[in-house]
Amino acid sequence: MAFLRNNNNAKPDYTALQVQTSVSILPIPIVWGQNKIAPNLIWYDNFRAAAGSGGKGIGGKGGAFGGGAAASSNYTYYADIIMALCEGPLTPLGPFSDGINYIWKDLSIYFDEEIGLACFRGATPQEVWSYLTETYPYNALAYQGTAYLVGPGYNLGDSAAIGNHNVEVFGPLAGTGVNGVDADPALVIQDFLINAQYGAGFASASIDSGALFTNANSLQAYCRAMGFAISPALVSQEQASSILTRWLQLLNCAAVWSGGLLKFIPYGDVAIAQGAQTTQSTQLSVPIPIPPSSGVALPGIVTVCGPAQFVADLGVIYASSGVPLIFIGANVPPLPGEYGRAQGTYVFNSTDEGRPIVITYTSQSVASYTPDLTQVYALTDSDFVDEKGNKDPVQVERADIFSLPTIQRVEVLSRGNQYAATPVEARDQSQIEIFGPRVGSTIQAHEICDEFVMGPLIAQTILQRGLYVRTKFTFKLSWEYCLLDPMDIVSITDANLGLEAYPVRVIEIEEDDKGLLSFTCEELAQGVSSPAYNPSATSTGYQPNYGVPAVPVNTPLIVQPPTSLTNGVAQIWVGASGIGAGGSGQWGGAVVWMSVDGVTYSQVATLGAPLRQGFLTSSLPAGAGWDSVDILAVNLAESGGTLAGTSQEAAQQGGTLSLVDNEFLGYEIAGLTSGFAYNLTGLARGLGASSPAEHSTGAPFARLDGAIGMFDLPANLSGKMLFFKFQSFNTLGGGLQDLSTCIVYTYATTAPASPNPIFAQLQTGFPLDLGQVVDAPTLADDFGLATITAGASLDLGAIAVPVVHPIAALLLAGSVDLGLTTGAVTVSDDFGSTNDAVVDVINLGTVP
Repeated sequence: MAFLRNNNNAKPDYTALQVQTSVSILPIPIVWGQNKIAPNLIWYDNFRAAAGSGGKGIGGKGGAFGGGAAASSNYTYYADIIMALCEGPLTPLGPFSDGINYIWKDLSIYFDEEIGLACFRGATPQEVWSYLTETYPYNALAYQGTAYLVGPGYNLGDSAAIGNHNVEVFGPLAGTGVNGVDADPALVIQDFLINAQYGAGFASASIDSGALFTNANSLQAYCRAMGFAISPALVSQEQASSILTRWLQLLNCAAVWSGGLLKFIPYGDVAIAQGAQTTQSTQLSVPIPIPPSSGVALPGIVTVCGPAQFVADLGVIYASSGVPLIFIGANVPPLPGEYGRAQGTYVFNSTDEGRPIVITYTSQSVASYTPDLTQVYALTDSDFVDEKGNKDPVQVERADIFSLPTIQRVEVLSRGNQYAATPVEARDQSQIEIFGPRVGSTIQAHEICDEFVMGPLIAQTILQRGLYVRTKFTFKLSWEYCLLDPMDIVSITDANLGLEAYPVRVIEIEEDDKGLLSFTCEELAQGVSSPAYNPSATSTGYQPNYGVPAVPVNTPLIVQPPTSLTNGVAQIWVGASGIGAGGSGQWGGAVVWMSVDGVTYSQVATLGAPLRQGFLTSSLPAGAGWDSVDILAVNLAESGGTLAGTSQEAAQQGGTLSLVDNEFLGYEIAGLTSGFAYNLTGLARGLGASSPAEHSTGAPFARLDGAIGMFDLPANLSGKMLFFKFQSFNTLGGGLQDLSTCIVYTYATTAPASPNPIFAQLQTGFPLDLGQVVDAPTLADDFGLATITAGASLDLGAIAVPVVHPIAALLLAGSVDLGLTTGAVTVSDDFGSTNDAVVDVINLGTVP
């Protein structure tokens, strides 16, 4: 049994930490609101290896019978680590007091405490990690202002690598946005510019606070009235002006430097009253939630607006059929076709996840916005400077409509789908029908994490401004108009162009080499810069959690089948299924470990599918051969299995081979009675020379098919007690159970009998064609003359089941027609004439 012994010469595969995520020159990320970032390893020590299987991997290097090492020779690696996250302090939002939510490690998802990590929020001043003070006093740094994760003795698994981590963080200003989750854009811009720790170094006194916060036409008022909120995550070096320009494009706003102050002025040109209500329908697919490592099934959740914005629910229907879903109040729906709701958050049964629905609701503006459309000047021909050229002093440039996109896509992050980059689309159907579909360049907007409402609204704003504000005017004025600023409104009257008090917005002012002011203006097409909500259906790709722990197995199948079913080779067959109807979608299989002493285990098989197992719901009488009368009633609820029938011939040959107690049998017809309950009829009893005994209610049942694992049993283990563990993994191959927590199942093997294969087949009562006899006998013995007294005797035993010659059986029953004789007689003897005297007489004995 050397293959089951511990390898005393085994050594760790790694002697140092495989550092893959530590870079000293990376900038510290800055996060506002709620977003996902990758940490950076900034310190580690005390790398060590511990012998023993940590339950971190599946498979091995040959298994117990293929030269693989015993389970106790594997190594799990540990290290003390610190991983920096971002600038702090993180915001303790709701139940997340440490400022973080999910942690992605490779393909698995956890909460921080589930994988042995703790978070320091990045306060200033910040306490030193006590473990550093006690264990590494010379490295005891506080890392002021930096949020970071710490892991004393962090489990690195069997690869000695940190792995790929991502963390959902609640950065500064999280929850200040109109939806109660993201950040207020005006506050983000102010913090970005003036924060003493990580800001752009802009003086706070140089920001027009009225234009940013307090005025009726301020950026904050516009964003709250429109429902805009952002969660930027700056993770790489970029010019501050480039960042600000991108944000302002998404927020439909412009920055103006005037009078020594930086002003932020929205393009919004329609007044929005606080409390103004809008009824809208949102078509989407019910999102599949982030599955936590706890394995608890979560409902699908859709938030259409913040609590303060929500007014009324007008119903939910299936998009494909129009069938309405039933509202059950502020509860998680127990059944498909139902939905719960709390303010603007809708909750759906997990069965409905992925199905397209339409949510109709009424929302309101939580703030008012009043655009400043005052015309500062009314310009006429007498105001424009004529440079004595051959052109009109007012030049007009109009974009070619065939060059403008009629479809605009914006790439946002889907918070409901683990922050996957998701394109949302805005379309102008009237322009598409007239000028055809033209798709504009996709705009990256990873500051937006709401693909259902906010993303489509921003995409629609950008599309409409591009389509309907396409005329530009350029002209020159003298220095007496030096008080004009960009974003001011003026009117133009020009007889040559046929313009009469035509309103335009100044977007650019330059001074030329002659001291004249060159103005570039755009037409003021009121209404297009504040579009109505026009969402489009969005993709909801699903990223699974590979770390969801698998449920344990039901009582597994362990059986030593007759060698007549294994071509004469002694084998052990094993099978298993997950607890709760096959594991509630979390059981993907199990690694089977075996031991001869109950201490050292080796892998002998891997199960990749659930065993269809259950129990008898009524007793089954004893029987032999083909049983067309009795019913085998079984319930497969524990494994969630289903059964199908076959032909009588296939059932007799083991096509539906099943095991009840210790009897192997087959069935012809599988009739579903209810749920996972079946009535099996047409039974081929006692297959494989097993005993066709009576079986009581509750007896175990298992359908033997490709789900079972088979391995040969060495001769030296026959008659031994074996110990088994079934280490479950989930449907994605992860979430492996800790081997030390798996239940031990014992099985006593037997020395296999070797019955004559012809006798075993005849025992079943079914015919068997052995084919033609093609070889002549090579040995013969007539045991001497019948008249010689026997010198010894040998009792061959009683025939348990007499085998009657089929012709004799038919003759005893009456008569038999053997059919036509088609072959001529080749040898004959009439033993002489009947008139001749008898010469010899032989007594053949008495017929018993």
